[in-house]
Amino acid sequence: MIIYCEECGFKNIVDEKRIHGKDPQIPCEQCGDLLRFYGLKAKALKAIVEKPRPAPKKKKAKPRPPALILKYGNVVVLVNESRPRVEIGRQKGNDIQVVKNRVSRIHAFIELKDGEYYLTDQSSNGTYFFLVGGQGTTLKNETVKLTAKGVIGPGYKVDLDSSDAIHILFETLS
Repeated sequence: MIIYCEECGFKNIVDEKRIHGKDPQIPCEQCGDLLRFYGLKAKALKAIVEKPRPAPKKKKAKPRPPALILKYGNVVVLVNESRPRVEIGRQKGNDIQVVKNRVSRIHAFIELKDGEYYLTDQSSNGTYFFLVGGQGTTLKNETVKLTAKGVIGPGYKVDLDSSDAIHILFETLS
């Protein structure tokens, strides 16, 4: 910082680290008279009174959820952040097409929301699902969170060994 001496007019270059307290005692490099820091007293007092602000906390990166893999016969579909919704049904445009009498055109869908996977039934015959470690259940116009590997039967009952089941797997991708 540049401070001109009021006595001799000499241009003093003063390191701000040397300025302490409300009345700093720094002599002029030319004549030795004490330099006057107009306006700096307020700045020095403010620095003493105010506590330094803490640095903002860095947000932790949210861990990526494992990908959900759906297998039906030769069809394998990956549900993840780049494909957060997969539709299941009888209609050709579905991601997983199941051609059976009890399966609706768009029977159900699986969706990734806030890092978790949900199965939603929107059919007339319901969607049966069984997750490992739980009991088999039929959804009727309801949504359930998928938390473990298992099987889905759109409109019909299935178990882990059923060849016509849609198999649910979780896989951590790198």
